[in-house]
Amino acid sequence: MEQGMISRTPPSFPAPDGSARSVHLRPGGTIGRYLLASLARPFAATLLIVLPALLLERLLRLFGLVATQDVPAASVMRMLIDLVPFYLGLALPSALFLGIYLVVARLDGGREIDAMRNAGFSLGWIGRPFMLMGVLVAIGGFGLYGYVQPYARYAYRAAFLAATTGNWNGTIPPGEITRVSRNLLVTTDRSDPVTGRMEHVFIYQHQADRHEKITVAPAGRLLLSPDRTELLLELAHPEQMDRAPDGRTTMLSSSDTTVRRPFVLALPGFRPRGFDEREMTIGELWSARRQAHPVVPRRVLDGELHSRIVRSLSLAILPLLAIPFGLAGQRTGRPYRIVAGGLILVLYYHALQLAQSFSIAVGIDPRPLLWGALALFAAASVGIFRRAEFHAGDGLIDRASDAIESGLRVVARSVGRRLQPEPRA
Repeated sequence: MEQGMISRTPPSFPAPDGSARSVHLRPGGTIGRYLLASLARPFAATLLIVLPALLLERLLRLFGLVATQDVPAASVMRMLIDLVPFYLGLALPSALFLGIYLVVARLDGGREIDAMRNAGFSLGWIGRPFMLMGVLVAIGGFGLYGYVQPYARYAYRAAFLAATTGNWNGTIPPGEITRVSRNLLVTTDRSDPVTGRMEHVFIYQHQADRHEKITVAPAGRLLLSPDRTELLLELAHPEQMDRAPDGRTTMLSSSDTTVRRPFVLALPGFRPRGFDEREMTIGELWSARRQAHPVVPRRVLDGELHSRIVRSLSLAILPLLAIPFGLAGQRTGRPYRIVAGGLILVLYYHALQLAQSFSIAVGIDPRPLLWGALALFAAASVGIFRRAEFHAGDGLIDRASDAIESGLRVVARSVGRRLQPEPRA
């Protein structure tokens, strides 16, 4: 047998009861559970680190709306929540790759992988739990890319429009200061959007004659006139303070009153979902592309549909690439491997995006480019994995890392010579 090759047949040992039957050590058993448990923590930790880091840049941009357009902070947080599925889709590949990389690197550094391979387990058998994790993440990614992200993208766009247009839509959210018009502010602790009933109402009015009125009431009800031109706010047992321009203050109270205000034009309903291919689910994309005259060009629908499928399948292939990168090898340092692995992931996912955009811009079928990129990625991952299985310590990754290390050394020596002071005459 060639040196470095490990048998794919798992070892068998006598049964505990001493009978002739044998017991196979399967990676799907105790070893598999151990490897999956080892992967769960770094995978979750990486998601918790990468996802907030991706959201931070968008959060800073959204808070710019609070400063420049007086958008409520609650609306900003709502938009940020709608963005979580989009950035979660970006974080999944890096979290899966880095999680597997860290586990394999730790096991290899502790000689646990060497012990399992010496016991008769091949790298393929050892990697089965990681591949199972890749399949599970791919299934979750299919649901995320295909169904969750379209609805979240539509909700974000609707919330962004509602927050930046400045018009009033006929509702007063509890706990928020609602600017009904330029001179009228209303807030309430509780409100029912169905009945219009509110509790603990506070109203501030700045009138044209420079009078300021503050009205408080324990309860009230928000209504619209039948022709939808006036706001009717019925208050129970209100108390009102009227402050004149000269500083005189008058207190009024009554059993009930009605505040009438011209109704600011309500926001028109946000456009129906489905006019943008990125807001369609996978089922809707498939149905739309089969129509005789779809709203969106068929090649655009094909690009979006197959791009989501390809990205989901890529998650199932990713463990084949991450496992070899986690192995230390005989000469290669791990820092170079993780940089190389991250570079491959970035280039691959940018290649998918470029293939989709280029095919749509040129007017060609995007499917060959997308599936061709997936085929190349899968072939390269399988080739690197098999090389690591049968030729440990002498693979393509080791050679590439050696080339990177040699190049860095040449650059360091060149920079060092230039930084040396010239001898004085």
